[in-house]
Amino acid sequence: MYPLAVVRARKGTCVQPWVIGLISFLSLIVLAVCVGLTVHYVRYSQRKTYNYYSTLPFTSDRVYDEFGREGSKNFTEMSQRIELMVKNAFNKCPLKGELVKSHIIKFSQEEHGLLAHMLLIFRIRSTEDPEITNKIIQHVLHKKLKNAVGPPKVNPDSVEIKKINNSESDSYLNNCCGTRRTPSAKDSVRIVGGTEVEEGEWPWQTSLQWDGVHRCGATLINGSWLVSAAHCFQMYKNPARWTASFGVTINPPKMKRGLRRIIVHEKYKHSLHDYDISLAELSSPVPYTNAVHRICLPDATHEFRSGDELFVTGFGVVQNNGYTQNHLRQVQINLIDTKTCNTPQVYNGAITPRMLCAGSLKGKRDACQGDSGGPLVGADARDIWYLAGIVSWGDECGKAYKPGVYTRVTALRDWITSQTGI
Repeated sequence: MYPLAVVRARKGTCVQPWVIGLISFLSLIVLAVCVGLTVHYVRYSQRKTYNYYSTLPFTSDRVYDEFGREGSKNFTEMSQRIELMVKNAFNKCPLKGELVKSHIIKFSQEEHGLLAHMLLIFRIRSTEDPEITNKIIQHVLHKKLKNAVGPPKVNPDSVEIKKINNSESDSYLNNCCGTRRTPSAKDSVRIVGGTEVEEGEWPWQTSLQWDGVHRCGATLINGSWLVSAAHCFQMYKNPARWTASFGVTINPPKMKRGLRRIIVHEKYKHSLHDYDISLAELSSPVPYTNAVHRICLPDATHEFRSGDELFVTGFGVVQNNGYTQNHLRQVQINLIDTKTCNTPQVYNGAITPRMLCAGSLKGKRDACQGDSGGPLVGADARDIWYLAGIVSWGDECGKAYKPGVYTRVTALRDWITSQTGI
């Protein structure tokens, strides 16, 4: 006989009913979240872009000349008002949240009044019937705008709308000044060792090359003209030996052009860095693309305020006396008021009314050699970018209490117009 086995029972733990209920409840919550995320992904990842070109007749207490010039303060204010009207109209319809951009392209004066020319871009679920979508958009513009609060007073009955493709939409945007195709979310510390940018982020950036070697930056202000620093041409005056290239890399470039002529400000003084501005006419106009188009020039009365966030870009060196870079870099900096910049510990009165300071009094965020002549830019409330300054001079690079000094574009805006008509 086998001996009797001694069996020891394992002590078990009895699970309380409320614990089972809690676990079940939490499991249902997790399941619901997963289902919700899946539905959200399916709903928002499978979307199609719809582009429309629209004309909106309106009346205003202002005459056309007050807001008809692109980039002016009045143009911006009128554009904001109409864009907001349209945005609010679509917030009260089945397409709420699906209008991703309403953008005034231009204003025109017609025989029977004024017209706002607008681009509308939607991101709509691909499951929606395109014909139904078109009818909803037509309905909103014709009906909902009747309740819009002005000024200006929009005439919804005469609104016209036409569906366009992505290429046409890009073309309209590229012909507007100051637009960017791929705004960056990156926060660069400085150009010196900073972050490379993507194609289309700063499409007005230009590299100026003497006998094929990068010397300075410049900014495209229309199809035929660049603005840069006067000191870039102090020793190198022959336009035939200069080349302008466009795109985020010097080699290979997106486009290249020769220079027809160079205009240096007649009051430029190298020893004082004052009136440090020049213009260069391209040998032939550049076509506007997603990667290459123009910045907006501010009015002479445009105000960039102390503390404003600006960006400076360039192909310059990443350390003092280093080598220029093949790939464009960016840095976010802040505008510093002239009074602070003229204090003894900073630049001791050297900043004239034709200059502005930007950077950080702590140092580290700055432009450097090879960035000269390049753009310092800031955006308005519509996310349209304006040329605030031109990289001019500074005491070394990224040094504490020695921020970058830039030519103040608003102070020389009238001179630019007198030379180019822009």
